[in-house]
Amino acid sequence: MSSTKRRRVGTRDDGTAPSAESPLPFLPFDLVLEIFARSDAATLFRCAATSKPVRHAILDTDFRRRLALLRAEAEAGDRRRSFDPALFLGLSYMFQYRWEWCRHHAIAQEERHGRRGCLSSFDADKLLSSYEPMASRGCLVVLKRHGTISAEVRVVNSLTGQVSRVWPPLWVAAMYPRTLLAVGDGGSSFQLLVAGTGLRMQVFSSENGKGEWGDVVEPRLPPNFFRTVPNHCSPALVLRGTVVHWLCRDKGIIALDVGAARATAIELPPLCFGQVKRVKGADCGILVPSVDGRLSLLVAEFTVISMWTLSASASELLAGTSSAATRWSRQVVIQSQAIGRGDFIGRTVRFVRFGERSGTVTLHIEQGGLVRFNLRSREALVVSDKCTEIGTCSFSRLQLCLHETDLPTLMKNMKPF
Repeated sequence: MSSTKRRRVGTRDDGTAPSAESPLPFLPFDLVLEIFARSDAATLFRCAATSKPVRHAILDTDFRRRLALLRAEAEAGDRRRSFDPALFLGLSYMFQYRWEWCRHHAIAQEERHGRRGCLSSFDADKLLSSYEPMASRGCLVVLKRHGTISAEVRVVNSLTGQVSRVWPPLWVAAMYPRTLLAVGDGGSSFQLLVAGTGLRMQVFSSENGKGEWGDVVEPRLPPNFFRTVPNHCSPALVLRGTVVHWLCRDKGIIALDVGAARATAIELPPLCFGQVKRVKGADCGILVPSVDGRLSLLVAEFTVISMWTLSASASELLAGTSSAATRWSRQVVIQSQAIGRGDFIGRTVRFVRFGERSGTVTLHIEQGGLVRFNLRSREALVVSDKCTEIGTCSFSRLQLCLHETDLPTLMKNMKPF
């Protein structure tokens, strides 16, 4: 018998044996680029390193335009793109330690993908000494001068250092936290929402170069609308492009559809704060989107961080036909043992900021420090173990800015072969 092993050859559906040199299926290059456009930053950069033609196509303006269009479609639709941790740039923060204010940068440890020196233009020492962070989205941060109520706010581009001064509107006093409705690639443009009593609102737009306030709009309020307003630094969540959500302490959630000028009051999940150490007047959770773009609430319980996700459709929610118990579902996001020193029993935990593009969440833990974790990777990192004092709801011992970027901007630093 021959010592040469026979190779088993499979058969096609028609019973014939395939050729040993059958070519691989052909994919049109346009389809390949479409796959690249729907990938995360790390995958896209790896693909760009495979060949000169691929890199040239990825660096083309048409491909960047496609990326921007896909992101706009995702933000305006019911479904969103998956969190991309590579879009997280870092944190700028200041905390009180032994009665002294300490200022720090915590840049993302992975300085690949063109992020090196990305926050060199953001003067954290100067800005955080005089201004309080109010909101952030993408590479833009909204700051308000300490100790003032209706003064101007500054919208700062973390990447370029450019500062846009926005004077308060004449007819609406901000009662709800200011919200960035839209941010262009690289912070090239933005819309800032201000809502007052009864959600009377105005939107500032920077798109015409000068910037101006739009008309005053009084939205339609639901019968179960409540007057409890959020904490002044409670971050808002924007879904489907123009629907703004605020967590109003323990009372519930207010959803404002800016485009339709209509508001909705959403009940919280029953007993969702039952295993949380409460601080009077402070938020017990933070609003985030689920992977498929639904409204969710993160809560730090005694031994886990859990996520409550709204399961009702928009029509059911507006009609009020579902009970709160059937609208929400709960899942565990991360065990407290994976964060710092273990469980949260007996300790106050505050959610500080959330980055919607990277999925980064920041936590301030009493006697535990400043922590960030990612909703996609479920990995946690202690940023500082000295930032241990929480303070009160009216005086926070931590001021923090979260910086992100977008994929088209990140690609501008990619060099051609």
